[in-house]
Amino acid sequence: MHPSPRVNYDTIAHLYDTQPYRTKTVDPDLLAFVGPRAASDTLSLLDVGCGTGNQLVANRAIVPHARLVGVDRSLEMLRQAHPKASDIAWVQADGAALPFQAQSFDFVTCQYALHHIQDKGGMLRAVFQVLRRGGRLVLRNLCPQECADWLYYAYFPEALAIDLEDFWPPEAVVAVLEATGFVAVTVERQHLRYEQNLRAWLDTVRRRDTCSQLLTIPDAAYEAGVHRLEHELADASAPLVRADHLCFVTIRGEKRTENALT
Repeated sequence: MHPSPRVNYDTIAHLYDTQPYRTKTVDPDLLAFVGPRAASDTLSLLDVGCGTGNQLVANRAIVPHARLVGVDRSLEMLRQAHPKASDIAWVQADGAALPFQAQSFDFVTCQYALHHIQDKGGMLRAVFQVLRRGGRLVLRNLCPQECADWLYYAYFPEALAIDLEDFWPPEAVVAVLEATGFVAVTVERQHLRYEQNLRAWLDTVRRRDTCSQLLTIPDAAYEAGVHRLEHELADASAPLVRADHLCFVTIRGEKRTENALT
């Protein structure tokens, strides 16, 4: 078993926003949720595992009058978030112990963070408690069960074993959601297939903090993967481009309205 927590983000918080893919746009799931509602509705939004707050800051553009709250276990990540938007409430807490009253939020999201939460079932139940009737939860994450051919796993195979422990299969998440009381639970998978330039990727993996998979494995396993990649690139006959594959999963669930049929 690997140590807990999976990654100590307090130690890399100051680097987080310099990593690739940290710029966010408005969440399309939030757009879909807000669309049919009256402009006068005052919404409350919660992001569990908000990190440095980029998603909430982006979302504020379409819900400028909403109550926005970000929760993260890492105080240093929240300190990076606060200067971006002091009107957003940045709260240090574990996702399984949300410090909010019941039925406080209309829309709750957890993006690429569920695997960092030890008590995943507790987190899903805690969200159900703080979600208002008619509210929606959206979970988005990597699905390692369906992309074992991802190059990170090919060169750093210890990461796959750890991820298969940390990332629940979609079916397990759905089972807990439905047992908790969520309705209209749906699963959407997105498979991304692309070509990876190995020289450019080597530059990325040499900066270990860019990917939590590299931070979870032992130093020797990380160094072995980097050395293998360097050795292959030193061979002039070796290919410089390899096919790569990622699978992301989005799981949505709703809290039944009071007047819905049981």
